[in-house]
Amino acid sequence: MKKFFSNSLIISGLLLVSKVLGFVRDLLLATFFGSSGALQAFLVAFRIPEFMRKVTSSGTFTQIINPYIDGKISDEQKEFIATILYLIAIMLMFLIIVGLGFSRVWVDIYAYGLISNNEMLQLVWTMFIIMLPYVLLNCTVGLVAAILNSYSKYIISSSFPIFLNLVMIGGIIISPKFSVPIYIVAYSVLLAGLCQLIIAVFSLSMLLGRINITKTILFVKNIKAKLFFKKLPMAFLGAAVLQISSLIETFFASFLLSGSLAWLYYADRVNQFLYGIFGTAIAMAMIPYLVKSKKDNALFYKNLALVIKVMFLMVIPAIIGLSILAKPIVITLFYYGKFSLNDVNFTYLAMLGYLLSLFCFVFIRVIVSALYVQNKANIVFWISLFILICGVALDTYIIRLYSHDKYAFVYLAVVSSITALINMVIQILILIRFNFKLFVDVFLPFKYLLKIAVACVCMVMTLKLFNLTDDYWISLTMFGRLKNILMIILFGVLVYVSVIFVLRLKKMLVLDN
Repeated sequence: MKKFFSNSLIISGLLLVSKVLGFVRDLLLATFFGSSGALQAFLVAFRIPEFMRKVTSSGTFTQIINPYIDGKISDEQKEFIATILYLIAIMLMFLIIVGLGFSRVWVDIYAYGLISNNEMLQLVWTMFIIMLPYVLLNCTVGLVAAILNSYSKYIISSSFPIFLNLVMIGGIIISPKFSVPIYIVAYSVLLAGLCQLIIAVFSLSMLLGRINITKTILFVKNIKAKLFFKKLPMAFLGAAVLQISSLIETFFASFLLSGSLAWLYYADRVNQFLYGIFGTAIAMAMIPYLVKSKKDNALFYKNLALVIKVMFLMVIPAIIGLSILAKPIVITLFYYGKFSLNDVNFTYLAMLGYLLSLFCFVFIRVIVSALYVQNKANIVFWISLFILICGVALDTYIIRLYSHDKYAFVYLAVVSSITALINMVIQILILIRFNFKLFVDVFLPFKYLLKIAVACVCMVMTLKLFNLTDDYWISLTMFGRLKNILMIILFGVLVYVSVIFVLRLKKMLVLDN
């Protein structure tokens, strides 16, 4: 586990760059399009490509594929990798052809809440056709990234999302020069996928060299590949529950007040920013170490306990800080151009609704990764299926009773947090079931949690010293807002880290390891 922290930092750093560029992208979207019908049409059409992007870039494929790769380059491994890449590409091409053929039907079903608005529905349909091929490109890139992660090539694999944001930023900037600006944003997504694929193929060829296509590959003679495809559907659903929930939420949000899709999208972006930096980075860095120690039960759970404690150390202060700085963050990131003060307030409320889900999803991500390493994907599948059913039932209840309530979108965000909490509780019960001692060691280290609480109190007191009122932040320029928010976050982090060192919390982790 010596390289766990350094690998986590590398992945977090690259994901941070990607997330910052993502916020620049969203800032430009808010500035150029606000919460307009064109943007909402784009967000609906982009949900499927965005869903696949989030699934592949969040390390889901890494969780699924890592147990089948031992980190050594051999002819057998090359054959396995070639088999899954070629066959998944063929399956995706078939699905995309079907998707294009039935695109109108799919859009009518998925954007049912917009069916009375023919103009917006036409925008959704056109952009859906433009961006659908990105699914093939991105899934292939995601598989390559997972393979690179298995060989500890984190820098390359974690850089792929950066290219999407860079190309989309360029597309948004030049979009006003065209008759339908939002179409240019859609085309930029497709162009980004092509750029990612070229870099991914080049990186994989540099790692593995040439792979010959043989009958063994085409007819799936590889035993590992057969096992992989047998477990893939369950594993994929289990690992992608967060993204599937978000997809379902978009469907229900289309029935609500105009602007709801945009407010939920922007709030979710902030939530996903922290989830990506902490949840994805920790999970991707921990998987290779858990794979190596899975034959030693004691070492496996010892490593897992350490990862969970590190997660507590990083995520708890992040959530507390976000709850205090939520409104200044929304103003700093989005309050420009067509994005109104009303949009700021509603996005802020949606962020508060999502807040609890952040901690739950990061925790779930860690435990799910451990269950995959132990080949318990079936457990993850059934839990995920149950959570999805709960989410759909609660969302349906909200739509039936509160569809005309202007705060109904907040209720959908709260439902996301409730289902995440239920999921986390079930995961804790799974931990107790498989290893009660681990549960006691990890969740009842009173002194450890007390020291985190003390550090968080000191951080909160520091944040409260700054002027966080709406009027003050609205009066600032873009540069002033960015400078102030970064300074406040930096001070909060410095105080928290300083208290952690004074309380010798790092020593407790070292002793545990």
